[in-house]
Amino acid sequence: MAGAVAVIAAAGETQVPDDVVDEILVRLPSRSSLARAAAACSAFRALVSSPRFLRRHRAHHGPCPGALLGSFAFSSEGGAFHPAEPPHASAAAARAVAAAADFSFAFLPPSPVVGDDDPRRGLGWIVRDHRDGRFLLDRVASLDDNVFPELAVCDPLSRRYVVLPPIPRELAAAVDRPLGVIGGRRRCEPFLAPCDADADADAESEPAFAVIWTARCPRRHRSPFGCPVHAVWERRFYAHGCFYWLDCLTHRWLVLDTRAMEITVKQIPSPAGYWEEHVAVVEGEDGKVGVFAHDFYHAGGEACLYYYTIVDGGDGPRWRLERTVPLPWSAAHGRPYSIRAAANGSLILEVSHGTPAFMTSYRSRDVELYRIDVKSFELEMICRARCAAGDIAWAYFGFPPLLSLPTV
Repeated sequence: MAGAVAVIAAAGETQVPDDVVDEILVRLPSRSSLARAAAACSAFRALVSSPRFLRRHRAHHGPCPGALLGSFAFSSEGGAFHPAEPPHASAAAARAVAAAADFSFAFLPPSPVVGDDDPRRGLGWIVRDHRDGRFLLDRVASLDDNVFPELAVCDPLSRRYVVLPPIPRELAAAVDRPLGVIGGRRRCEPFLAPCDADADADAESEPAFAVIWTARCPRRHRSPFGCPVHAVWERRFYAHGCFYWLDCLTHRWLVLDTRAMEITVKQIPSPAGYWEEHVAVVEGEDGKVGVFAHDFYHAGGEACLYYYTIVDGGDGPRWRLERTVPLPWSAAHGRPYSIRAAANGSLILEVSHGTPAFMTSYRSRDVELYRIDVKSFELEMICRARCAAGDIAWAYFGFPPLLSLPTV
């Protein structure tokens, strides 16, 4: 209805101006509330799904990562989105995203291959990172030219993408013989950084994002890390403005503060002999840095997770145990679960029944994915999935297509 929206009141039908309805709906606290409003009538649906309204809603309430909709994994076999399944609260939204998005990234520029004998054949796009609905991919012209690949940031839901400009020559010249990652296929580690909150909250601004390019170069002096560097470097976590890499053997944390763009090494003694793959840093409540950790073996076969926060002590920062989270799986004959991913205060666990977790990492397997968050500490099943060998996974947060803004 042009100019007004019909509202059925106790006294009969009255006319409420569109601008008043707009001001009422923009004050709804979340996009899940908007989804319920959209189901009320076609006029509400048209209003709350418009990009202009969604930008106003975001500006009014601040950026929000959305609900956990599933997990995305990438391996040599390609990418796969594992959507949440019933009875998960986000199952319907996850199905809608799975149907609408192109997680094969076929909309990206094709590789310039001219024939079956072209040496560039098979050197397509590789997913390097995911954050806030965006994916960072790269591709190389040849396996020998894998230090400065072509980078693209894209949104598989809107099918929009941006190919990033190359790194300036004066900066590239400072990189000295970087070491290989992901099996030697690359010699750099680019990743997405969180958006500037002020820019992202602007109702009229274009989507903003940042990409950080890193590489590991040989040192003349002894490394500050005691374990193999790749074990530290390949496990990156983010919490409250900082990226973290942990070396549990020497108790050293490499910290990148994205606000000051400064790197520091902190000594934070671990309370137990945890391995790097058994630890995940998460965003805790009230701006705290949280850590989920588990033992390699569980005495008595009772599986559990430990949740710590990093606090300042008299002798420097330390781990403080906040909670022990019991898990329902027996660990009498080997631990059936492993840490899959961490994001937005949530930990994603992979569970492989009947097979110890450390035996399944590099082969295809049927698993169940679960979530634990730092607010409720309740275990919530996400979905069942077929995971490829050696894949890399990210937790996927977002909104149903109706309420999603392009992120690129």
